[in-house]
Amino acid sequence: MTKARVLIVDDEKNIVASLQDILSDEGYEVGSSMDGLDALEKIQTDPPDLVLLDIWIPGMDGIEVLKTIKTYYPEMAVLIMSGHGTIETAVKATKLGAYNFIEKPFSLEQVTKSIAAALRDRKNEAHEKSWNSEIPFCFDRMVEIKKSIKAAARHNKPILILGESGVGKELIAQSIHRQSKIRELPLIKLNCAVRPMPSIQAQLFKSSAKGLRSESKKELGAPDRKIIYLTNIETLGKSLQEKLAEALKALEENPKDNETGFLPARLIAASSANLAELAAKGDFHPGLYEILEQESLAIPPLREYSNRIPNLIQTYFQEFLEGDGSDAPQFDSEALEALGAYSWPGNIKELRGLLEQMMIPGTNRHTIMLNDLPTKFRIACEEAPGVPGAISSNDGESQSLSTKETSPPLRQRTLKRSVVLCGSGLHSGIKTGLILQPLPPGSGIIFGDISSGHTIPARLENVQSTDYSTCLGKGPSSVATIEHIMAVLHMYRITNLLIKIGDEAPVMDGSAKDFCQLIEDGEFEIQDEEQEELVIREKYSFGSMENGGAHISIEPADNFIVEYHMEYPEPIGICDYTYEFSGSESFKAAIAPARTFGFMHEVAQLNSMGFGAGGKLDNFILLGDGKVLNTELRYDNEFVRHKILDIIGDLYLLGKPIRGLVRAHKSGHTQNIGLLKNILTSLS
Repeated sequence: MTKARVLIVDDEKNIVASLQDILSDEGYEVGSSMDGLDALEKIQTDPPDLVLLDIWIPGMDGIEVLKTIKTYYPEMAVLIMSGHGTIETAVKATKLGAYNFIEKPFSLEQVTKSIAAALRDRKNEAHEKSWNSEIPFCFDRMVEIKKSIKAAARHNKPILILGESGVGKELIAQSIHRQSKIRELPLIKLNCAVRPMPSIQAQLFKSSAKGLRSESKKELGAPDRKIIYLTNIETLGKSLQEKLAEALKALEENPKDNETGFLPARLIAASSANLAELAAKGDFHPGLYEILEQESLAIPPLREYSNRIPNLIQTYFQEFLEGDGSDAPQFDSEALEALGAYSWPGNIKELRGLLEQMMIPGTNRHTIMLNDLPTKFRIACEEAPGVPGAISSNDGESQSLSTKETSPPLRQRTLKRSVVLCGSGLHSGIKTGLILQPLPPGSGIIFGDISSGHTIPARLENVQSTDYSTCLGKGPSSVATIEHIMAVLHMYRITNLLIKIGDEAPVMDGSAKDFCQLIEDGEFEIQDEEQEELVIREKYSFGSMENGGAHISIEPADNFIVEYHMEYPEPIGICDYTYEFSGSESFKAAIAPARTFGFMHEVAQLNSMGFGAGGKLDNFILLGDGKVLNTELRYDNEFVRHKILDIIGDLYLLGKPIRGLVRAHKSGHTQNIGLLKNILTSLS
């Protein structure tokens, strides 16, 4: 077996020597470099499998080295090392494509485990990219799509891929690239909706700027040959649309004369919008649309080929279970009828998410029935004859609290890869962020201080404060405002995760929707060990119901349900809402986008107490004079939905997904935590 090759880039000789010895003993072929430019020359001459890169090196900043590596070798694994780590540096490095961020001083065991994990994931990703190289699983029996992909792969002209969100546009782009004659070139994805325009322009056109960037390219000796995949192209800036149209038109007329400085060997564009309509209105450059439309491929929504869903399910399970000896579960006729009746607004992405969710219980589930599906599928099929109307009732066991149920047990879940998010703390106002990293089974949810390395398990016994947010503390470390990220982990059933963070979780826009996207970007990994669900068998409560006081209770139920009643001054007034869990998609749609809120007088009071320093007009709902002052509401009852978000997050401090009915009356973090303590007291 060929040895994996590791290049160490660090100017501290003692560290390099120690790493070389231990990695050689581990069976790696090891090289080293003491400055950035020399490292890039070695990478160009003989690319390694992994680079162990220090941030502070002579010749070229480590971040610049990382940028250059990821530009020309996007699949190369890079581990960043630093003795002066900050959350900002860690976030920046991970966003640029580093697999992990390791702080010095580190243990050699930590380094070897990180290297092994990075190489394993790199191998798995390569396998996934080679999987079904002819056609993505969702289109393997669609003759017209297959023909279009093969036709598009025969030339290098710009191509436009159209279709609703979730239909698989990126899968099609990857399949076209894999079958093309220039498949050895990197395929670089640029999301026009979120990527800064100067960054996109730098990838599309030659720059006249001199200096480090051009020098790094010279060192690599690599031409600007790449395939650019522009998603959400309708959001590309008007001036860049015009420049792109002119460049593509000039190349169309004279392919050998590239005076425009256009860099890509090929351009692939994608959009979920009606570009013809936008071009007619002047909202998209007509000339650019005319060029792209010449070679276009429209992907149908899943509802138009829902009769193929049984075949898609079979193909997916075969790929998912390949090599592990397990039998794929089967959907019974009523469940398949419901899947066929559903409208699939999220298309093939939504179907894949459902199938991943169905795999959580493990290999003991042989048949998936209608009642195993989220509520929205049962609603879609509710008029079908003989369809059961609800999940079966409680089995009536006498024990007050149980972690056992009649259905097969859940399996533990983590992420496949590290992901990062950067923002500001709501109460501290300090720039912060978080890095989510996979953990092995049985680890639980753990918060780790990005600077000191101290850890705080996300457990009830570590709750330090409930003043305006839930704060955890252990020893010298603490972390505040954890309820939103905890709610997402609860509803996505993530059971093992390290959250590297500063003193406070970033508030983002005041809701949890960015955290949903973050963990979806990390993808889910189903683990071998079982995860028990916490099933409530007896009623528990906390708080006083006298004179309408704040109180909260939980009682037995067949599902996880939260009812909330709130009474506030206008514009909120009296408001009620009930949320019933039917999978992560239901949470993502109904609860996660709900933002935190505050009245003008409360904001002033919070600031005087040292809280709310990070509150801005775009990260919470500001109320005053009987109205919303700074934004449009996402739901008519957004305020009560946010209260439910907080409850869901606090409940996950029990360490297990909950099954029970929560009834809350004007409760806050103090009442939520009090209820959890009462539950745990009953077990002692």
